[in-house]
Amino acid sequence: MRVLVRDVMSKGVLKLRKDQTIKEVNQLFLDRVIDGAPVVDNNGKVVGVFTKTHLMRAIGKPLDTPIEWLMNKNVISIGETMPVEEAMNIPVGRLPVVDKEGKMVGWLTRTDLASAFMDHYKKSIEGLSKIIDLAVYGILAINPEGKINVFNSKAEELWDINAENIIGQSVGELFPALGMDTILRKRESRSGTIIVDEILYKIEMNPIIVDGELRGAVSRFSRVEE
Repeated sequence: MRVLVRDVMSKGVLKLRKDQTIKEVNQLFLDRVIDGAPVVDNNGKVVGVFTKTHLMRAIGKPLDTPIEWLMNKNVISIGETMPVEEAMNIPVGRLPVVDKEGKMVGWLTRTDLASAFMDHYKKSIEGLSKIIDLAVYGILAINPEGKINVFNSKAEELWDINAENIIGQSVGELFPALGMDTILRKRESRSGTIIVDEILYKIEMNPIIVDGELRGAVSRFSRVEE
């Protein structure tokens, strides 16, 4: 499911009028603890953006100067149904979000995008973790330094080891017989059998390579039934 701008944008944003004065807007920024806001016309359409930078440039000007004369009128606005990944490619710190009629309905900032990315990443990781834990075979994965970062529920059951006790530890020190250090070094896959506590297991080991970069290695194992 794609995440849309309307799902992560800030709502209830302060909207300025172009006839408001420097003095009025400065006080609004102080009261709201914000550093910028969109400027809309009487129909709710965005006509500009006014920020603290414009206030700094206004030093020395009469305090009753309308912000219309100082605001940025070259505004990039985006639709509320735009996918977030597309909005991330627009090199602007804050973007007015408009509906089909061009009326402003929200405000998208880099903070909103960062929060959306982290939330999506967290949900993806949680979903992947559930899938791994539901696997019918044991899974053990390591990072490029040979430290264990995945040991799923089936692996715990098969080897009678609590994942919390080994996550972050060296696979070479804990399970030297696996030879996963060799998988990292040679970047080659290997399959075969191993014996753990006098029980025979079938095992497959593969390096994890993304865009030519070594990200770690993963082993998948299951008990060989007699």
